[in-house]
Amino acid sequence: MNKVSSILVACFIVIFVSSCREKPEDKEPEVAKRTVLMYLIADNNIGVDIYRNIASVEEGLKHATSPGTFVIYWDGGSRYASVFPTPTLFKYEVDKEGNVSPREVIQTYPEQNSCSPGVITKVINDVKNLCKANSYGLIFGSHATGWLPANTSKSRSLGDDGGYKIEIPELNGAILDSGIHFDYILMDACLMSQVEVAYELRHTADYLILSPAEVMAAGFPYKDIVKYLLATDNNEANAISAARQYVDYYRSAEYKWATIAVVKTVEMDALASAMRNILNQYHDNLSKFNSTLISSFQRNYGFARYSLANSSYDVRAFVKEMSDNNIPSSWEEQLNRAVVFSDYVNEFVIVNIDPDIYSGIGCYIPYSSYTKWNAYYQTLQWYTAAGWDQYWNY
Repeated sequence: MNKVSSILVACFIVIFVSSCREKPEDKEPEVAKRTVLMYLIADNNIGVDIYRNIASVEEGLKHATSPGTFVIYWDGGSRYASVFPTPTLFKYEVDKEGNVSPREVIQTYPEQNSCSPGVITKVINDVKNLCKANSYGLIFGSHATGWLPANTSKSRSLGDDGGYKIEIPELNGAILDSGIHFDYILMDACLMSQVEVAYELRHTADYLILSPAEVMAAGFPYKDIVKYLLATDNNEANAISAARQYVDYYRSAEYKWATIAVVKTVEMDALASAMRNILNQYHDNLSKFNSTLISSFQRNYGFARYSLANSSYDVRAFVKEMSDNNIPSSWEEQLNRAVVFSDYVNEFVIVNIDPDIYSGIGCYIPYSSYTKWNAYYQTLQWYTAAGWDQYWNY
């Protein structure tokens, strides 16, 4: 073979081998370190405030220090039909250099009840399929009333999509059905830091960022906390940083009110056992909780008010009263393991906060007058796990 022929053959081989290589467009998309889903149920009377959170997120993404994907599910009814004619899923990408992609719609849905367990599961699954990641965070933004049963006139549990709500056990099932275990769940909603809620959701995420009392309509300052929500270096530290920034924001706001806690869910079973020990040892003291003491608890330690009054009290206040003002150190230590951070600001007083008592997490104290609440309470996992089934006879 002469030199020219050899060169031609060599060129042919190079061209052939190159043509067999995988084309860039055929490669699997790179898996993000973190995808955050922000699930906004805004077809209600705080829809305007919830809508502003989108702009706050967009501002916060400019300051993100970790690459990742931020996905927002929006259902705001007809109020913002010109922007989102139907429920819409859209995303932003942050690259390694901190560049933020424009908003990209990745899925639209027909009109649907965004509080339906099936819808919640489907949206999470859509995010899992369309925005694959090594880890996930979840935010819910809407109305809420904690553990309470959904009731049209008085309570919502979580969400308000044109009147539709979801109860916490259903929400727990919807999240579990998605197959994703989240690094954290942040509830931008009132009254969610309750032992009953945290225990119900203990298998859905490693950390819960929750408020035991009301959240101001403006919600969380996403422009300040997105960087923590996308970061993957230390989940507990980042959850605490987001919670701390939330309170710091309201310390300088016009209405200086905020309550917050970060719950480590792996410790919730032990907290339930600790509560069971309290009830085992001091169950005779349940008789002290007559109408006078319940009223005093609502006034001094109650996290809810108006029609929701008496649905949640600071759990430390309850244990203090049960233990004759001598909280067992074992209980206190377990509470501190479960609630890894708590803080508040209450210059604009919504409910009373006792600085010597505040734990960041509430609990219900069953009382005979609340027959409907009591009946529903028996369906919650905390009711049995904490020992109420042994010592409270409805």
